[in-house]
Amino acid sequence: MWWVYVLQSEHRKFASMGRPGPYYVGCTTCPSRRIRQHCGEIKGGGKYTSKWKPWVARALYGPYANQSEAMKAERALKRGKRGKNRTLWSTEDSPWCRGVGADHPWVIDPKMNNIKIAEFDKLAAKSV
Repeated sequence: MWWVYVLQSEHRKFASMGRPGPYYVGCTTCPSRRIRQHCGEIKGGGKYTSKWKPWVARALYGPYANQSEAMKAERALKRGKRGKNRTLWSTEDSPWCRGVGADHPWVIDPKMNNIKIAEFDKLAAKSV
């Protein structure tokens, strides 16, 4: 399963200027591993995100069946929303939007493993 995630930088530069940090959108099969990579805890973060560490989770969308679907959703989110609005994405904005976004428990606990994420998403899909 694939997910699209939204992170926000909490770099001291932005805090000292009284401004919110930039947002970053990506897709992955393991959100908990990916945020650790972006924060520099383990190898494999991106060039852009390495400059603005630390990063905090803001939203998680999905699940998507494969990488192709997740990348289409990521593209749709990046084209349609900017800044904090990326955490407010809905099915009214795009048919690619899935899941609860900012209300996903992964936002509170980014170390949540894939099994727990999948269980939550399965229960959420049944309740709709």
